[in-house]
Amino acid sequence: MGSFSSCSPYSASDSTGFFSRNGYSKVPVLVQWISTLKCDLNCQHCLSVSLDNGFTDMPLQAVVKLIDEITEMGVEEFLVTGGEPLARNDLPEIVDYLGFTEQNWTLNTAVMPSEYKRKTLTENSPGFVAVSLDGPREIHDSFRGRKGAWEEAIEAISFFKSLPGVRVCAGTTVTNINEQYLEETFQLVAASGADQWGIHLLVPEGRAAYRSDLFLSKRQLRRLIRFVARKRRYFNVELADEIGYLGNFEPLVRDFPLTCGAGKSQCVILPDGEVVPCTTLDRSFSAGNIHHRPLREIWENGFSKLRKYEPEGECSECMYFPACKSGCWLQRKNGKECFREIWHVPDSLKTAAGITVCLGALASGLSRGAEIRTAKSSDTLSSLFRAKQSEAGFQPVVFNPELTDGIIMNHYVELSAGYQSGILNSSLDRFDTEDPAWDVLSGFQHGILPQNITDRCELVMNALNTEYPSLSLAALLWRTLNEPLFEIENFSENEMEAFYSTLEALYRKTCQWRLVIFENRLDPYLRNERFTEPPFFMYSKAGPRPGDVERHYLTADLNIERWGTADDAQVITAEYLLEHPYADQMNLIFRSSDPGDIWMHSSSGREPLNTDIGGRYTMGIFNVIESDEDAVFLFEIMSIRGSEIPYGYESKLDDESFENYLSALIEVPVEGGRKYTYIDILRSAYHQQRDQILAITFQILSEAQMYDERNTDYMRGEILMNEALLWPGFREITGSGMDVSQYVDGSTDIEEIRSRAVKMDIDFWMF
Repeated sequence: MGSFSSCSPYSASDSTGFFSRNGYSKVPVLVQWISTLKCDLNCQHCLSVSLDNGFTDMPLQAVVKLIDEITEMGVEEFLVTGGEPLARNDLPEIVDYLGFTEQNWTLNTAVMPSEYKRKTLTENSPGFVAVSLDGPREIHDSFRGRKGAWEEAIEAISFFKSLPGVRVCAGTTVTNINEQYLEETFQLVAASGADQWGIHLLVPEGRAAYRSDLFLSKRQLRRLIRFVARKRRYFNVELADEIGYLGNFEPLVRDFPLTCGAGKSQCVILPDGEVVPCTTLDRSFSAGNIHHRPLREIWENGFSKLRKYEPEGECSECMYFPACKSGCWLQRKNGKECFREIWHVPDSLKTAAGITVCLGALASGLSRGAEIRTAKSSDTLSSLFRAKQSEAGFQPVVFNPELTDGIIMNHYVELSAGYQSGILNSSLDRFDTEDPAWDVLSGFQHGILPQNITDRCELVMNALNTEYPSLSLAALLWRTLNEPLFEIENFSENEMEAFYSTLEALYRKTCQWRLVIFENRLDPYLRNERFTEPPFFMYSKAGPRPGDVERHYLTADLNIERWGTADDAQVITAEYLLEHPYADQMNLIFRSSDPGDIWMHSSSGREPLNTDIGGRYTMGIFNVIESDEDAVFLFEIMSIRGSEIPYGYESKLDDESFENYLSALIEVPVEGGRKYTYIDILRSAYHQQRDQILAITFQILSEAQMYDERNTDYMRGEILMNEALLWPGFREITGSGMDVSQYVDGSTDIEEIRSRAVKMDIDFWMF
């Protein structure tokens, strides 16, 4: 469970060739110190629980000696953790000494410092603080074993955020208990003022070693990966290293290829002075004790097996080993390191992009006989990407999340929490009022967007010329354009023609923005010898210090080792994005009762809407479709319930047995020769089968949301297909005038139902 700041395992500035030659950095980039095992909380997963009494706190004099040593060595980050480090009575003296030595240090905590400790933390503040926040109030308090723990965490985030130059992260350990609350937790984190959100998995250490019921199932892990990939468009969120390597999904959840730094670029010092590779209390992995030998000597001579690691067992036969390197060491030591079943999608490896990202085989040739499928020139998205590269005078766009993403995210948080508009949105005051996107952003926050569809089209077309694009802005522009269609069925022909042309322009611009924005994130996976700023997103519970700019030497080493020196990153990026389409979770999948053609409209004319191998059509959020003849479109709202066995506790040889069941079959009559937008289909489906859709919607919103410590029976079924058809139901429930008595029993909290519906509505708008 390594913790990397700007001193990640990719940025050891003093070891350009040293790491490549020796397999470790000359000096540990990060030294993590478990300062105490004391803690007033009683967390269900606590790592710092020892079965013996051998872990007494290190005396202050020895701590001072340790700080002197790491400062002399040139260690870039000293992470103070626990237990609860704030439980040490002498922490102020330690912090003062860290300030005296000017050693960069970071902190992991779960509580609010006392007044006395706040004073010294203000005077000698850490560069980065991670505060544990595991969900809504009741969930967090229950999981942490103390009433009021949630309020303390929120107060702590606010306090540390008030300190100049301190970057604050909310860290969530995702378990079987709080996984279903991730959407609510996301809103809480964004509203808390935290700069970023770190998503962590359990490792079988401490109490968690005896709580298999806390670990996520395969289905939950897959859902978590998709969740993180989506939220990264709006907020600084990243999966930490416990989940290990994620194949061709890596660029969706991390900015840099994962590699485990245990014993190679980081180490952990236990309270008794033993030096271990990462956060474990298992002394059998110690390379030495700082009370008996200097840390420099322990580092230079220790961890030889990790530094010269050779794959064993399944890893030795796995094609992904060159990139994965057996994943997270903490998971590996407990036999839980392989997450391949979670992310492996065989078909994706038949593209050059998938192979490049997963194996780095593009530069060296295909050694395993994989078939490369390149995008056809007729592929609309691919053509747009290629056309973008040849545009004369194209200037790279500016990706500034603080301006666009921050404004949009904060407003959604205000809506979700019921705050007055503008409470969180100070960043709107810093946005350039002359920028073409200003009118949309300002109108959205103040609720004054025009109702006339023609005026909205004009707003969107102007906003496409913004100097500050982002994917969240693209989603907001789509909302600006489409929202009136939920309420009004009949617009004039001229209005709809303006809508169609604006929708297509928005689609093309979104493709362009996405290519440039995503390329900046995918580039570190593909290129060598690049100057980059420290990663904006976090690796683990400690994140980047602001202001540092350096060459990521180890990134270069990893790129050469994994990907070779692929030159055409733009082509690979475009192809990679074809594998992971924008807003693909919003797609509508259907069959038609009529054998006639269904067409997709664009400015260049009509082209057939293709079917998959099962004869099903797919409609995306930017599509306008038309059937030759009158027909009935058949939409299946498909749910899934599968094995609840925690991942890693069942045989890897056995496929998870999923039980698919049909929640609903929605029939939508369509007129031949009439154009249908995405919202047209949603609205028509809702008009046709409102009661059925509402019944499913209320079931989702009403299912028990509270866990006690040992309740592992409940698991909400996951909607696999056509969940967007439920969207109008969530929108209707958000209003106060709806009679819901026929859909819920007397014990249901109606206001809580409406609050959840608001969050679901926001989630749909965010794609």
